[in-house]
Amino acid sequence: MNVGTPSGAPSPTVLLIASDTIGPNMAGSGIRYWNLARVLGAQQPVTLATSTDVSLIAPPGVTLQSYAGPDNDAQGRKLSALIEAHAIIVAQHIPYLYTDPEILRARFLIIDLYAPWILEKLEHARIDAEVGEPNRADDVAILNRLLSLGDAFICASERQRDFWLGALAVAGRLETEQARHDPELRELIDVVPFGLASEPPLRNGPGPRAQFTTIGGDAKLILWNGGLWNWLDPFTAIRAMALVVAREPRARLVFMGVRSPTTEIARMRVVDDARELAAQLGLLDRVVFFNDWVPYDQRQNWLLEADLALSLHQPTLESRFAFRTRILDNLWCKLPLVATTGDVLADLIEREQIGITVTPVDANAVADAIVAGLDPQRQATFRANLERVAANHTWEAVAQPLLRWCANPLRIDTVRSEDPRDEYVHRLERIYSETAEYARHLEQVIAQKERQIASQALTIHNITAAVTRRLRRAIRR
Repeated sequence: MNVGTPSGAPSPTVLLIASDTIGPNMAGSGIRYWNLARVLGAQQPVTLATSTDVSLIAPPGVTLQSYAGPDNDAQGRKLSALIEAHAIIVAQHIPYLYTDPEILRARFLIIDLYAPWILEKLEHARIDAEVGEPNRADDVAILNRLLSLGDAFICASERQRDFWLGALAVAGRLETEQARHDPELRELIDVVPFGLASEPPLRNGPGPRAQFTTIGGDAKLILWNGGLWNWLDPFTAIRAMALVVAREPRARLVFMGVRSPTTEIARMRVVDDARELAAQLGLLDRVVFFNDWVPYDQRQNWLLEADLALSLHQPTLESRFAFRTRILDNLWCKLPLVATTGDVLADLIEREQIGITVTPVDANAVADAIVAGLDPQRQATFRANLERVAANHTWEAVAQPLLRWCANPLRIDTVRSEDPRDEYVHRLERIYSETAEYARHLEQVIAQKERQIASQALTIHNITAAVTRRLRRAIRR
């Protein structure tokens, strides 16, 4: 094996490339890269590359560097320069369209596979083939290139690691020399899941009752604190609430974030369908509430005000290998959970007794679990167990494999050769880059049109009200 850092040499510089928004409003990937940069920055020099300018104060040891530009070519050139200036690169996707292959071969590349996007794309295609099916074969080509390019890989769970080891085997990455040095191949791929803050949560602002004033002070709050994606199951949650309020009239369900802060991600169909179901059942804005998004540094205000968290998914391949990142916030705020069986976090809930798991797509079972989970005695048990479990899931604890690798990167003494798929993948990158830019533009246009329509509707309302008042005055005369 080739040791990347000789004894006594300075720690190599690390570049983390955030592909998602970094800022007050962050989703899963942005939260992950912000915290990994923070933890790594305490060990060695780190640059966090962001797709937009960031107003947040950089953590100690971390330099924030935007690769924003007027177009995708400018952004790609900025990223390429950043890659050239660093020794270790950590990213979900490497911009090899713009980077000299010789430079890439000279860098230690850690590919982050924590979100099996190829399975998400499969699920998206199953539900909405017109939107989800195109380019899935191209996604496989891009994934294969990443598997051939990386020196090491990280994922979110041991179950994911099994999945990715199979992919790496097919990609020809299971090397005899590496197995002699490391029989478990932990230097090739290891587990770096999502984490939680080591500091206890403190309220610093309003929660859901301030956002939705019709929720009473004595309400029993059930919080869906993750996003709403097509492969999740808010419908069973809403149907269950129709059953729950018959037994506990104070119960209220709040969807905490239905609008991703990432402009490239349009609101999925499931959001409108869920709102429609809630309206049909007479629950919308009375028992079931939908909130756009909660800023990252205010999420604890919502979690600390809640009595129970809810996370439901459908029985799919995506759910088997998923890692529901926002459930870690429930551990942080000691909020008991009701969750669907089938993923690794459901296994954690069952093993550590920090909530209740239910079979998929069973509204009666979910209703029973919610009512049981609101019981004060069970709440006390769950919260005591959460206190114990949370300490093992801080970002500082879960990032240990990445910290060890970045402090002393290892590489097999073989040179990564030219890949015949490079040209094809480069063309795909160009197409996807242009498509993403168009999608951002289209979303901005739609948002502007929505604001214009809302303004016109308000104007019409005001004109109608004024005419009505004049007519009433005329009739009185």
